[in-house]
Amino acid sequence: MEPWDAAIFAACCIAGATVQSLSGFGFGVVLVGLLPILGVAIRDAVVLVTLLVVPNIAIALWRVRREARLARVAWLLLGVPLGLPVGVYLLAFGREWVLRGILGLVLIGVAAEPFVRRRAAPGGESRLWAFVAGAASGALGAALSTGGPPVVLYFYRCQLGKEATKAAIMLSFVGTVLWRLLAYVAQAPITGRELLTMPLVWKGVAFWPAVVAGTLLGERLFRALSQGGFRRAIAAVLVVCGVYQLGRAAGAW
Repeated sequence: MEPWDAAIFAACCIAGATVQSLSGFGFGVVLVGLLPILGVAIRDAVVLVTLLVVPNIAIALWRVRREARLARVAWLLLGVPLGLPVGVYLLAFGREWVLRGILGLVLIGVAAEPFVRRRAAPGGESRLWAFVAGAASGALGAALSTGGPPVVLYFYRCQLGKEATKAAIMLSFVGTVLWRLLAYVAQAPITGRELLTMPLVWKGVAFWPAVVAGTLLGERLFRALSQGGFRRAIAAVLVVCGVYQLGRAAGAW
């Protein structure tokens, strides 16, 4: 990688990590959107994002560790393996425009819902919807490295506190990232395509410092947000991500 490309790559990592630390997600959406500009193939970008996000999740979860509740995310994590095979197949062989289009519409719809109703009704925690969110996250995460939106949508509707919401999202990401890495390794003998390669591993580790820098910046911004500001930040990122996904879907189609 040329020095100029490396600098742009690092800037992308900082931007993605800042967005995720501020709103709870968005790292994959930012990076998968920007890395192909540097000539990184979409499949490599998806796997690379899974490696790059590790320090971001670790730092963010440590900051809200007192609010972390494994029971709150257990059913969601049980649903992840159900969606993984679909996502891995789409990553290895499938077209992405349909998946991106559906994801974009759902993101915009959920983000806009509180504004079109007089009063947003709390969704509450539900084992069924947690399981469904986990399955959707597994599929989208493995296929596009954008497994965050279903998780965020579920906890966004639960209307927990700011720290509790972020802790639940980050704890969920720990499980989904581990599931995805296992799936990338396990699929190689079956599909004949090696997705997780050592050059990608080393490239991911090399840019961890940039991810850490962006994460620390995002954490400072997160602490300054009020509860209402946090929810508005999530809604804004959801809308931006939704529009982006629709644009990518139209381009791919």
